Amino acid sequence: MNIELIKLDSKRTRNYFLIGLLFSLSGCFGVTKTFADKKYFLIEGDSVRAGEVKSAPKGSVLKIRRFSISQKFEGKEFVYRKDNVNYESDFYNSFFISPSSNLREELVKGLLSRKIFEWDAGQNTRLEPTHFIEGTVSELYGDFRSSPKAILSLDLLIYTENAGNPTIVFRKIYSRSLDIQTKEAGDLVSGWNQAMTQILTDIESDLKGKIETK
Repeated sequence: MNIELIKLDSKRTRNYFLIGLLFSLSGCFGVTKTFADKKYFLIEGDSVRAGEVKSAPKGSVLKIRRFSISQKFEGKEFVYRKDNVNYESDFYNSFFISPSSNLREELVKGLLSRKIFEWDAGQNTRLEPTHFIEGTVSELYGDFRSSPKAILSLDLLIYTENAGNPTIVFRKIYSRSLDIQTKEAGDLVSGWNQAMTQILTDIESDLKGKIETK
């Protein structure tokens, strides 16, 4: 047999063996890696209080003039505080829409369903607002330094305006730090939901008798 043919066949056999070995090792060492699916969440406060029937102040119309969130927490990805100086964002768990839009919608929905205001000028453009609202979310994160907590803080300002001159009706900072069962994203969102519900309940109580229309 031709010596060159023998060498060629031997080389081919060695190459096939090496290729087979690489495929085998890739399976053993997990080169083919699967990634976790991204999950999306929304904060939803309980807007309606059961067992209580009342009417909103007649003709009261709210308008959200400004609603913002601290740059530390304005992104869609969840933020966790791991120690006193270390914060982390979570690529795999995030808000379905921007947290600013999410919390703004929940605030308006809560103010209307709890009969604090009768109308929203943002949805009824022909109505003139009787009250303007500005809100700033200064904290929105999971505190995982020790036992896990859901953190939410909202600075709320309500005022009227006459010929461009504002009159402050109400201002208060609402802060909640609620224990949650685990550090899982679902438990964190449940904590934020509870925090938002408590804040809406406090707003309802604080604004009782303060929203007047002429």
